[in-house]
Amino acid sequence: MRPPLAETAFAFEGRIVAIGQVVLAALRWGEWNDLERAVRTGLVGVQCAERDGSSFADAELRPILIAWRRERQLLAAEDYQAWLAERGLTLEDMSAYLRRSAVAELTADGVCDPAALAAVVYPEAILDGRLRAWAQRLAQHEGARRALRARGDETPPMLAEEVSELVAAAKRADASGLDEIPVERLRVWAVEVLELEQAWSLLADQVGHDEAIERCLSAHRLDWPRLEWEEATFAREDVAREAALWVRDEGMELSAVAEQAGTVSTVEAAYGYEVRETAHMLTGKRPGELVGPIATGSGWRLVLLRERVLPVAADPQLRARAIDELLDDALAPHLAGRVEWHARL
Repeated sequence: MRPPLAETAFAFEGRIVAIGQVVLAALRWGEWNDLERAVRTGLVGVQCAERDGSSFADAELRPILIAWRRERQLLAAEDYQAWLAERGLTLEDMSAYLRRSAVAELTADGVCDPAALAAVVYPEAILDGRLRAWAQRLAQHEGARRALRARGDETPPMLAEEVSELVAAAKRADASGLDEIPVERLRVWAVEVLELEQAWSLLADQVGHDEAIERCLSAHRLDWPRLEWEEATFAREDVAREAALWVRDEGMELSAVAEQAGTVSTVEAAYGYEVRETAHMLTGKRPGELVGPIATGSGWRLVLLRERVLPVAADPQLRARAIDELLDDALAPHLAGRVEWHARL
C-alpha cells in the first residue's frame, strides 16, 4: 500500500506540502535509503527463517506488538484497529511488519524481490513512525525558513545542478514511487526541499554561536554532566549493607566486595539526561562516594560515583544537543498554530 504521493501531508500557513515532497526530503537526507535497507534485511530474514522452518509463533511476536501499541497509547483493541484503518493498513500488514521486526537483528543471505520491497516499504515507513517523523522534520524546516525571514534573511537561490541531482535520485528510487511523478513537479519539490534544508542550516549557524552554546551548557550543568560510576546489585539487603560498610569504612574496592559476596560490579558511563534516575541519585555526590543500598526489582543496589565531568562546548555530542535546544527555542514562535496536518502518517 502506497499513499498517494500528491496527497497533502501538511500545510504550513496555508502552503501545501505533499507526501511525495516529504519522501523526497527523506531521500535527500539519506533516510529513505536507510528505510529500504531495513526492509530488505527484514524480507530476506523472514524468507530465511521460513525456509528453515520458523513459524513466528504469537508468543514471539506478541511482546513486539505490545511494545508498539504502548508506545502509541493504542491499548484498546478498537483504537488499535482504527489507527490502522485510518492509514489504509490491515492486520496482515501489521503481522508482516512484526515478522520483519522479529528478524531485524539477524544476518541473512538472500535476494530481495523488488516488487516485494515496493509492496511493503510504505507500510514499514508508517508503522515504524519514519514517515511521520520525516513530515515533522520538514515542518520544522518550514519554521526555520519563517524564522529566517523574521530576521530579515532569505535563502540564496538553489543551484540548478543540485536540483537536477535530487530529481535524478528520485527517478532512480523506484520503490518510493517518486519515479512516477512528472519531472516538472519533482523539480518544484526539489527546489523547496533544498531551500528548506538551507534555511535550517543558516538558522542553526545563527543561533548556535559559541556564546549561546556556553549559556545553554551552563544552564544544564546539573543534568548534562558526563558520569562514570560503578555499581553492584546484591540479593539480600543485609549483605548489601555489610558491603557498603566495607567500602565506606574499610576503603575496599566495590568490585572486590561484590566478588566476595558472589556477584559482580560493572562500570558504566553516560550523560545525566540518558540515565536520569542514576543521575538524580548521584546529585551532590563527589567522586569516590557510595550511594545505597537501594531496593530494586532484582535486589539491593550500591552505586559508587567514579567521575563527573561538567558539560563543555568541546564535547561534540553536548554541543549538538545544545544547538538542537537553541533551534527549538528559536522555532517555537514560528511553528505554533501554523502547521495543519492532513494525512494520517
